[in-house]
Amino acid sequence: MASETHNVKKRNFYNNIENHSIDRPRKRISNFTNKNMKEVKKSPKQLAAYINRTVGHAVKSPDKLHKTESASSKYSGFFSEVSQDHETMAQVLFSRNLRLNVALTFWKKRSISELVAYLVRIEDLGVVVDCLPVLTNSLQEEKQYISLGCCVDLLPLVKSLLKSKFEEYIIVGLNWLQAVIKRWWSELSSKTEIINDGNIHILKQQLSRLWEQENHLTLVPGYTGNIAKDVDAYLLQLH
Repeated sequence: MASETHNVKKRNFYNNIENHSIDRPRKRISNFTNKNMKEVKKSPKQLAAYINRTVGHAVKSPDKLHKTESASSKYSGFFSEVSQDHETMAQVLFSRNLRLNVALTFWKKRSISELVAYLVRIEDLGVVVDCLPVLTNSLQEEKQYISLGCCVDLLPLVKSLLKSKFEEYIIVGLNWLQAVIKRWWSELSSKTEIINDGNIHILKQQLSRLWEQENHLTLVPGYTGNIAKDVDAYLLQLH
């Protein structure tokens, strides 16, 4: 009996060892396998995301790469065209800079007649717009080195400015006209027949002809229209 009882206890002992050493690891392996099987059952997109997280580097899908390449080829022509425009703009600005440097040289030498002759010769309205405000300020300050003859020579260019589609050009032209009229208003409004400078007659005639074509600028709203109205008020008195 003692021997049989001993054998039962021995079997129970080994059964306990078996349960602890085999069943539990099997359960852990089973959980691990089920978890990974769930990952395998994911959709292709979800699986790609899982691989990215697990491996630690991006995996690009072929569709995404194809779309990127298509977008690049689609806009390559556009960027090429823009690059050509940049080259053209760079050439324009380079040329403009050279012309402004020449104009600046004349201005520093106070050779206003040469500066005006240069502006008339190149007929570059962009350069005229850059230079004319300086002459306008000098007229407003009644500097003696800007002659009436220079103003007469500039009138055709100013006429072109007033016809421009750019309001900035129009404003520069109107400001110059206003300064010229105020600077020589006493001579322009004189009723006497004898005027020492024949350019006054020319200026008066050209201003009248110019304003017959451009007096519609008084209808423009804002600052532009206000300057035009001021010019119009002066020129109406000359008729």
